[in-house]
Amino acid sequence: GNCFLLAATIFLISPRLVRYYLTKLTMAMVETTISSHNEASVARLTNEAATEEEKKEEEATPSSSAPIVKNENQTSAAVAIVTANNDGGNIIDSSARPNIDPKNPPLQKPSYYIDSFHEHFFPHPQNDAIDTSNTYKKPLSIPQRYATSMARRPWTHLIIAFVIAFILSFVGLRFGDFKVAINNSGWWSRGTEIGNRATQEMMIRLNRYDLFFDETGEVWEELQSEMQPDWQGPRHDRVGANKNNETEGKGLDDATLTSVCSGEWYGSGDMMLGSNENLFTIWKTEDAEAEDPEMSILDADAMYDLCIAEENTLSALEDGDHCYKCPDTGSCVPPYSLVLMARLHLTGNDISKLDSLSELISCDTLKSTWTARVQGDFTMALKICVNWSIRMASDDTKNKDGMITMQNTSITVTNPCPFPIRFRATVVDNLFPTTLPNIVRYSSSYYATKMSEEDTNGMYEANENDNAYDRSDGTPLSGVYDTTDETFQNMYSDAIVGRDMALAVGSAGVTIIAMVMHTQSPFLTLMGLFQILLSFPLAYFVYYFIAGLVFFPFLNFIGIFVVFALGADDVFVAVDKWKNARHELPYGTTEQVAALALPDAAYSMLLTSMTTAVAFFGTAICPVGPITCFAVFCGLLITFDYMMNIFLVFPALCLYDKWLLAGSKNCCVNFDWCCGRKNDVDDMLATNTGLDLQATATNSDNNNEEGAPKHMAERNEEERQGLLEDEHKTLIHRVFDGYYMILHKFRWLVLVAAAAATIGCTIFAAQLTQPATSDVALLPDSNEYQMHWAWKQNLLSNELAKLEGSEAVLLWGVEPADTGNHLDPDTWTTLVLDDDFDPKSKEAQLYLLDFCGRLFESFGKVKEDYECPMVQFDGWLKDQSTSETPTMAYTENCRGVSSAPVPSDVFDPCIIAWSKDVNNMSILQVDGSVKVIEVRTKSYVSYDSPQELLKEEWTTYEDWLENERRDSAPSGVDKFYHSNLAYWWFDTNNQMMKTAYGAAGIALFCAAVVIYISTRSLVLTTFAAIAILYVLVAATACLVGLGWTLGFLESVLFAILIGISCDFVIHVGHAYTMYNGDVNRGRRSHFALTHMGPSILAAAFTTFMAAVVMIFTEITFFRKFAVILFMTILHSTIGCFVVFLVLCDCFGPAEPTKAYDYMKAKICGSAKKE
Repeated sequence: GNCFLLAATIFLISPRLVRYYLTKLTMAMVETTISSHNEASVARLTNEAATEEEKKEEEATPSSSAPIVKNENQTSAAVAIVTANNDGGNIIDSSARPNIDPKNPPLQKPSYYIDSFHEHFFPHPQNDAIDTSNTYKKPLSIPQRYATSMARRPWTHLIIAFVIAFILSFVGLRFGDFKVAINNSGWWSRGTEIGNRATQEMMIRLNRYDLFFDETGEVWEELQSEMQPDWQGPRHDRVGANKNNETEGKGLDDATLTSVCSGEWYGSGDMMLGSNENLFTIWKTEDAEAEDPEMSILDADAMYDLCIAEENTLSALEDGDHCYKCPDTGSCVPPYSLVLMARLHLTGNDISKLDSLSELISCDTLKSTWTARVQGDFTMALKICVNWSIRMASDDTKNKDGMITMQNTSITVTNPCPFPIRFRATVVDNLFPTTLPNIVRYSSSYYATKMSEEDTNGMYEANENDNAYDRSDGTPLSGVYDTTDETFQNMYSDAIVGRDMALAVGSAGVTIIAMVMHTQSPFLTLMGLFQILLSFPLAYFVYYFIAGLVFFPFLNFIGIFVVFALGADDVFVAVDKWKNARHELPYGTTEQVAALALPDAAYSMLLTSMTTAVAFFGTAICPVGPITCFAVFCGLLITFDYMMNIFLVFPALCLYDKWLLAGSKNCCVNFDWCCGRKNDVDDMLATNTGLDLQATATNSDNNNEEGAPKHMAERNEEERQGLLEDEHKTLIHRVFDGYYMILHKFRWLVLVAAAAATIGCTIFAAQLTQPATSDVALLPDSNEYQMHWAWKQNLLSNELAKLEGSEAVLLWGVEPADTGNHLDPDTWTTLVLDDDFDPKSKEAQLYLLDFCGRLFESFGKVKEDYECPMVQFDGWLKDQSTSETPTMAYTENCRGVSSAPVPSDVFDPCIIAWSKDVNNMSILQVDGSVKVIEVRTKSYVSYDSPQELLKEEWTTYEDWLENERRDSAPSGVDKFYHSNLAYWWFDTNNQMMKTAYGAAGIALFCAAVVIYISTRSLVLTTFAAIAILYVLVAATACLVGLGWTLGFLESVLFAILIGISCDFVIHVGHAYTMYNGDVNRGRRSHFALTHMGPSILAAAFTTFMAAVVMIFTEITFFRKFAVILFMTILHSTIGCFVVFLVLCDCFGPAEPTKAYDYMKAKICGSAKKE
């Protein structure tokens, strides 16, 4: 895919090569077209036209010798001459051209702007004679009046727009607290049922210690009244006893140092816990991903390389003082790895000299003594440890020595692990227990490193910039580094956001070049650039001050790429509309051209901007903060880009036209003349060079002997032919002319091919599936930290963690709620207690006492020895009541009760005393009243489990608990619920998928409405729907071919790009209906292609290039957006120029708006009668 995009980029950025080949192609097309029209056909057309003219002249009854004006609804094109009227306008006379053969529509001058010019500035008479007293001028609409005013005073409009835009931009960026959040906070659903439950459960979990030891109620008061900060951000413990005794600035924990030097650290939770941020290496053999791997890390060469790499890394850690050093040796302790176990194995498992093992057995010694027999013995010891670990993780706790099954293979559980340190299954991969012979493809090394922020930053710099840590050379193994908390990945992600955003500058450069080439005017390019750049701060002004959004995630910077690509599209449309109008009205004033071209351009851009903006705004229904902020900001960007186009580019076009009419040769205005070509106005006024409009109007060359205006038929034939040929002078128009001739000639064959392609893509696109896991990768697969995560999934410890499952939490006393700003991760929530919670009654106590039995019977215990707090409380009462020396907590608070339930007035002081006595934090109280009770139970999923499994467990738990709440729970304890962080991530993914479907529906509905409004034809709307269907299925099929799955990021991007996919079709469909009356489909299709084709092609080019620039970013979301954008624009271009156009050319209506006009007339007529 990248090779294809690179090839396309090279082709697109080679204008000379493109011009050369397109010229050759066009000349061949034109020669073929000319040869196909033989002399007989020309004679036939001429005779038919002459006969038709004679019939019309016989039927006409002119009142004088005044020239005859043909009806404006005829399908012939018109060419104008100028005569001044009373109000200073220009009067244009028309003469008919020969009728058109619908089978071979010739190239001809479009008449849309001429027709509009007749209506507003030189209306046709009500009879066949020219009688200006009997004519009706169609009044200008409000947009046309505004355009005329803009053309009369362009500097005034331009300066006012600039002043207002700069003031609002300054206010937004200066006082709007503009800052980019480059961290990954906020990527969780908020305000949903699952999200609210998880929020309060997380609030309890993070503050449990403080709440449990709060004797004054201050902590409870603070949590209930003050908004808490982001739970994913750094937190500070309130209680000094909960802090580690650290040496200032070094993160040196004395307790951890003792644990490390004594050997207790190895294999412990402190080693494994992510919060300790230990340096963590994953190793992989060279052929680990092969179908039948042969290499093993247990081989002598691999063990030697692993030993050397660890020693080099330890040396780098010592140099940075980032590791724990035991007092005896003063050197870093060895990491927990296969090398450590091998050394212990060779020394007879002597742990007394753990910190000097590397001196006792060097890497060279290890290699020389690592014989096949030693390797076999060590492998057997590993198998024993692995089998023991599997048994400990097995659900069948009664099976002490039996058979257990893992990955469809039965394993005999044998004796405990023989190593003197605790064994962790992180040193072998998940296939080790089942492969014969047993080989290790993946392994790991845990380094005992310090925990301070300074040390973590130092290790990251050493790994990322200095490349200080040894990764081996890839033969026979290679390694990747991160910390147990994936801190390096997070730090790298934050760092590359700035680099990826800097690529937007490259996108801007491509856009500027494209605008200069298309407009051929540095002045118009500058105005277009201001339009794009000012839309960003203006959008932020509304985003912050009006929408009230203070969180600005890095995701919003995708908007830079989007607005540079789509903003240029609006510039192209405006410029092309103006130039088309000027081509058709060479003698019109700037005010007249503006009155016709600018409202038409504004309307066309409004249609496409609306669909794109609605696609973004529709995504704002997502309950995930960064996605909502991104959708709102990008929607505002599109809106303000449209507004700035009107307020900046439109006045600039008026100035541009006035300067050219005045004969300006300034290269900053137009550089055509610098290349030896005439500019737009010079081309049209070539026969009247040096004459102003009034002089032209009275020029005797254009009047007959009586002084009356000449008809076009009476004018010089060579001048007439030259004027007609000027219209398609540009290369791009000649290309589109030739392309249309070929498409028209083979239209039925192209129609069949388009239908077959659509059907084939639909079948292939149906193979798009959801991902196997719910995890979302932020970095590409080739990145070291992403590889670290991917390789870690192959460790046996990861498999056992899934086998062990996790835990779900049931809460009483806390209402599910999220009281913070859901669109600002920095404001999280307050603690919301359930005022109806009352466990003191006898019924409530009995229910809580029996509840866990039913719960564990259905779902299992989180641990074998775990008991619910009420069961533990009941057992404590029984023990204390029969003890000869009961505790003071019992004697002073329980009044001698022997078991639960206890009297209501005894319950609170007694159970609180028990919780303090045994240090059970499942009971939380304030002011002597129990406020929260927590129960833990078994969960069999993790956050990265497939969505189907997550949904199944959530639903099973919820159904069971709902039955309990409804049928069994007494009042006071009937509002409990369950929560799990994995469920929250499942809800986040699920809400993103719902957002994608909802936003897609909104975008499709808006697109259908806009297309119908623009075309006023159900037939064309149907054609457009077919073209959009092709775009979606073709783009999806390409992504299936690239190996994509439909994750939540892909779904959201699809929903957004639905709005973009219909832009080109809207432009062509609108142009198809620009002719009034009955005009054959061939002429309409050809006009739509040549009228909007250049703008669409230029817009596709800029969007292609913006996508190509984005592909070189590293953040996965950016790259996926780029690929989808590229595929969407590619197939949108095909869908517009092939699918939609061939449908119009084969089946397009001659009067597309006939039904609409009929219904409008009926409705308006009925309204008038009423």
